[in-house]
Amino acid sequence: MRYRNPQLRDKLAAEYVLGTLRGRARARFEALMRYDPPLRSLVTDWEDRLAPMAGAGTDIAPPARLWNALSQRIAGEARKPRWWESLALWRGLAATGAAFALVLAIVTGAGPQAEPPMSMVAVMNDTQGQPAMTVSWPSMRAVRDPYIRIKVTQKHPTMAPGTTWELWMLPPGEGKPVSLGLITTDVDQVMKLTPEQAARIESAWGIAMSIEPSGGSPIGKPTGPVVMKGPCVKIL
Repeated sequence: MRYRNPQLRDKLAAEYVLGTLRGRARARFEALMRYDPPLRSLVTDWEDRLAPMAGAGTDIAPPARLWNALSQRIAGEARKPRWWESLALWRGLAATGAAFALVLAIVTGAGPQAEPPMSMVAVMNDTQGQPAMTVSWPSMRAVRDPYIRIKVTQKHPTMAPGTTWELWMLPPGEGKPVSLGLITTDVDQVMKLTPEQAARIESAWGIAMSIEPSGGSPIGKPTGPVVMKGPCVKIL
């Protein structure tokens, strides 16, 4: 393997930090890093760029009635058993995480709404080279309604009056940027994609964000400065 290829080295460093480089390939990469300071620097750079993803998750607080139901069961309060408590499977799983998921589904009256894992991410740097935004999405084959998740990590972002932020996917080769739509300065955002956008984003090499007039670019391509940009990296 040609470890001197700059693009290959950067890709391997990204996969190493993300944890998708496994087995013998990971062991070879770690051995190579011991004698290759520039490669270690690449890994450090990717750790700094992907650090904002650590806070991308949001906590979900279970409803109070769920905790009340669990407290009653633990305390063994006498009451008429509900129909689900007679299931042998339930009793066997009561102390496990799977049981907790079942309790949540039964008490709230709804099935689990697990979000598919993100399969791609773009960490976008600002003009100073600092991480300012992340854009991630699951495999488009795993969702019925395609979407992307946007997290603004830049501190105190501002949007000048009469302007807006527009997000673009960067197709491979010499393809022109394709608009994904307008976004805000909110920290966490979800943007729905059209079927055409969903089909094209799977092959995009990068994501960019430009400042456009209110209402977006009038000509279908960036007209204002591109202030954030980053490559797409496969996670799963």
